[in-house]
Amino acid sequence: MAPIHKNSPKVKVILTGFEPFGRHETNPSWLSVQPLHNTTLDLTPLSQLEKKNHHQATQAVLICQELPVEYRKVPALVPALHAEHSKVELLPEDKQGEQDNEEYAKTYFIHVGVGRDGYTAIETLAHRTGYGAPDNAQWQPESKEDAPVKKAEWIADPDVLNTTVDTAALADYLSKEKGWICQQSLDAGHYLCEFTFYLSLAERQRRIVKGQETEDDRACLFVHLPSVGNPYSLDELQRFVKDMIIRVVTAY
Repeated sequence: MAPIHKNSPKVKVILTGFEPFGRHETNPSWLSVQPLHNTTLDLTPLSQLEKKNHHQATQAVLICQELPVEYRKVPALVPALHAEHSKVELLPEDKQGEQDNEEYAKTYFIHVGVGRDGYTAIETLAHRTGYGAPDNAQWQPESKEDAPVKKAEWIADPDVLNTTVDTAALADYLSKEKGWICQQSLDAGHYLCEFTFYLSLAERQRRIVKGQETEDDRACLFVHLPSVGNPYSLDELQRFVKDMIIRVVTAY
C-alpha cells in the first residue's frame, strides 16, 4: 500500500443516515445527507499556525450510505464501510498501471441520526452496552449488560469509546460562528444510532491496534439532527451538515 501524504489535496468523508423508524415516516438524517452523495466540497485549510501538522487538503470527497435501523445488520455494515473506504482507494485491476491509486490525506466517518427537537447535537462518546429498545425488525437486545450483538473477536473492546473530535469546540464554532443551535452531547441515547457510533469507533481502534493505520488516518463522529421544522427546514438541515463537515475536516 502506498504511503499517505498529509499534503494530499483530498480527504474522503463517508456520511451515513438512517432509514425511517418509529414516528419518523421519513428520516431527516438520510434526507439531509443523501444529496451530498458523490459530490465534493471545497476547503480552505487552516494555516499551520492554527493547526500544526494537520493535513492541507483542499477538497472533501463525499460518499453517502443509508443504514437500516436493525441491530443485527449494522455490525456487518459498519466494519464493511471502514474496510471499503480506506486511506488509499485501489483502482480495479484492469485500470491499475494506467493511473495512480487515489490517495486521501484522511478518511472521516460521520454518522448522522435524528434526535431531540430544538437543536443539533454533536455526540462525544458511545457505549458498548446498555441497549434495550426494539428496532425496526421488532428485535431487541437480550440484556442491557451485554453488547446487542457479540463476536468473539470483539471481546476486548472497551465499554466506552470517545471521538477524537473536540466536540465542545465544534459545537461552539457552529453556534457562534455559523449561527446554528448546536450543543455538545455526552449522551447519544442508548439506541441503535449510538450503537452504530460505537461500532465505527471500535473499528477505527481495531485498525490502529493491528498496525493497519495510525491515529491520524481516520476519524469518527456522530451528529444528531432535530426533526424537520423543529426548528430547521430540510434545506437548513442540509446546510448545517455542510457547515459541520467543512469544519470537521479542516480542523480535526
